[in-house]
Amino acid sequence: MLRLHCNEHPYGPPPGVIAQVTKELESRCATYPDSCATLLRDRLAQRYGVTPEMVAVGNGADELVLLISLACIRPDDTVVVTESTFPGYATSAAVATAAVRTVPLVDDRVPVAGLKEAMEDGARLVYICNPHNPTGTVLAAAAVEEILADAERTGTIAVFDEAYMEFAGPAYEHAMHAVRAGRRLLVLRTFSKAWGLAALRAGYVVGPPDLIADIQRTRQALPFNVNRLAQQAAVAALDSEDHIEETRAGVTEARERLCRGLARLGVEFVPSVTNFVLVTVPGDSARFAARLADEHGILVRDLTLFGLPGRVRVTVGTPEKMDRFCAAVRELLVPPRPAGLGHGLGAARDTITVPTLEAIAPQTLFNGYIGSQVVFALNQLDVWERLSDGTQSLDSLIAATKAEATRLLAMLRAAALLGYVEIATDGEHRVSLTAAGRDLVRHKGFFTWGVGGYHDILGGLSDLALGSSVFERDLDRDGKMVAVGSGEVGKAMMLPPEAELLASVDFRSVADLGCGDATRLLRLCGQDTARRGTGIEINEAACTQANKRVSEAGLADRIEIVHGDVLNFSDRVFPGVDLVASFLMMHDLFEATGDPVGVMRTLRRVFPDAERFLIGDTAAQDWQEQRAPLPVFSVGFELVHAFMDTPIMNRATYEDAFAGADLRIAHREPLGAPSTWLWLLSAD
Repeated sequence: MLRLHCNEHPYGPPPGVIAQVTKELESRCATYPDSCATLLRDRLAQRYGVTPEMVAVGNGADELVLLISLACIRPDDTVVVTESTFPGYATSAAVATAAVRTVPLVDDRVPVAGLKEAMEDGARLVYICNPHNPTGTVLAAAAVEEILADAERTGTIAVFDEAYMEFAGPAYEHAMHAVRAGRRLLVLRTFSKAWGLAALRAGYVVGPPDLIADIQRTRQALPFNVNRLAQQAAVAALDSEDHIEETRAGVTEARERLCRGLARLGVEFVPSVTNFVLVTVPGDSARFAARLADEHGILVRDLTLFGLPGRVRVTVGTPEKMDRFCAAVRELLVPPRPAGLGHGLGAARDTITVPTLEAIAPQTLFNGYIGSQVVFALNQLDVWERLSDGTQSLDSLIAATKAEATRLLAMLRAAALLGYVEIATDGEHRVSLTAAGRDLVRHKGFFTWGVGGYHDILGGLSDLALGSSVFERDLDRDGKMVAVGSGEVGKAMMLPPEAELLASVDFRSVADLGCGDATRLLRLCGQDTARRGTGIEINEAACTQANKRVSEAGLADRIEIVHGDVLNFSDRVFPGVDLVASFLMMHDLFEATGDPVGVMRTLRRVFPDAERFLIGDTAAQDWQEQRAPLPVFSVGFELVHAFMDTPIMNRATYEDAFAGADLRIAHREPLGAPSTWLWLLSAD
C-alpha cells in the first residue's frame, strides 16, 4: 500500500542516523536511557539559542500535549482550540478536567479574531496548530504576534504546535523568536515529520523555565519516557545540518507537482506550506478514500471525522508517488455512466412508456409540498412519536420539543388543515392524531428520506439539468437523513415481513452488505448466541459507529465489521457465511459495474459457502401499466436517482441477474414500500 495518510517523510532520516541507532542498540540495549535526556536537551538548546532549562523532551509531541495539559490546567479551567484539527488538544484537555471551547476555522485558516474573542472569556491554554493540520495553511508573523499579545494580556498560555514548521521555513518562526525574547508561550516541535523519525517517537517543547519545570515535574511519573534509541537518533539527526533544507526543497518540488496534477484534473485543493495537501473530492470522501485504497492501493486520510466531510488529506511523497496518486484520482473521476440505462424515469428515450394520469389539482400539488415540509419538521421534533402515544396537551408538546410556542402551534394548525391532527380548544388545547394522521405516522420515513435527504437535489433540478451544477460536487444528498428515513420506513413497513421470512431460515453466520450502524446484525446475532455476523460497509464513519455499537452490546467476539467495497475484494473471501443479506443497496452495486449478473457472481465468489441470499430492494415501477393514483415514494425515488446517474432496474433485471448466478428464487414478496421486493434466493 502507498501510505499517503500519515504525513510521513518520503525518504527517511538523515544519513548516519540508522547506523548510530544500530550501534546504540547493539552496545547498550540492556541499559536504561537518560531520564532527563540531557544531551538531547543541550543540543536543542544550542540549536534555538536558549538554555537547557527551557527545553523538555517527550515521547513524541503527542505526549507533550498531554503533559502540558496536566501540568498547566487546574480543575474547571477552559482550553481554547480550533475546530477541525489534531484531536489530541481537546482530548488531553478533557483528561485534565478542563472545559474545551472550540473556534471554527475561517477559509481553512486559524481564526485569529475568533481565538482572541474566545480568550476574552477566560482561558488557561490556547492551542494553535501552525502550520495547521490538516489544512496546510500557516500564520504570518503579524498574526502570531496578535494571538500572543492577547494571550499575554488575558493571562492565557499560548501553545504553538509547530510540528510542520520545518517545511514552512524560517520566515514563519515568529513564535520561537518570541520564546528567545522571554515571552510567555510554549512552542512544540517533533522529530517525526521533517526529520523522518516517526517510528522512534521524539518531540520537544521550548518555553519559559518555570513552565518547562512544571512540565518536567509532571513527567516524573514517566521517568524513562523517551527511549535510548530515540534520544541517540535525534542527536545524530541534529548533526545533519543540511537535512532540513534538502527535505524542504524536495517536499516543495513534489508538492508543486501534486498541485499541478490536481489542477489539471479540475480538483480543488488548499495551497499548503507543509508535507500534505487538503483536497476536495467529489461526493462522499469516505467512499473516495476507500476506493483509492481498494482499487489503487493508496491510503489517504478521510477528514469526515475532523469535521471536514468531502475532503481528504494527502501526504506529499516522492514525485513518482504523486504521479501515481494523480493517475488514480483521474480514474476515479471518470465521468458517470450516461443517464438512460435502467428502467426508471431516467431510462433511455425508447425504453419505457409513461402514461398521462389524471391530473393532481394545483392546490393539492402545492399544499402537498407545504405539507411535506411540515410533516418532516414535526418528525424532527418527535411530535408524531408523542402523538402516537395518545392525545397530548399543547403545553406538554411545547415543553418536550423546546420549540417556540407560536411556531409549533402554526405547524400543528397546518397539519390540522391537512387533516392529520385535531386541535381541541375547549379549555386546555389538546392535540391528537386523526385516522389519516395515524396512517401518516407509518409513512413518516418517506418524508425524512425525501425532504431531509434529497432537499438540495430536488431544489436544484434545473441547475443539474443545465449542467451548471454537478451531483456530488455542487449538490449532494444528506446521507444521514437518507439512512434515517430508510430506517424509519424499514422499521414500520419492512421489518415485519423480513422477520417473518427469516424465522423460517436456518443459518449460523450472516453477512450484511451495507451494514450501516450494525442494527440488523445486532438484532440477528442477539437473538441466537450461536450466530456470528460480518458487516461490510464502505463508509468509514458508519464502520466506527457500528464497531462502537457492537462493543457496547458485548458482541465483538461474534460480529466483525469490515470497511470496504464488497465488489473490490479481489482476493478476500468469507468462508463459513451461510446467509448473505443486502437491503436497499443492490441497485447501487448494479450501477457500479453495469453488470448485474457479474455482481451476483462476485457475491457468490466472495461468500463461497453461502446457501441463502436475502435481497431487499426497490425496482423500477411498470409505469405503462399505472392506472391508479400515484403511490408514495416511487416517483421521487426514480427521479433523484436519474439525476444521480444511478439506473433503476426493473424486477425482471434483478431476477435475470439471480438466475445468471445460478441462484433460485425460493420466495418473493412485497417489502412495504411501493415496487420494493424481498427475495430469498437459494444456491441449491
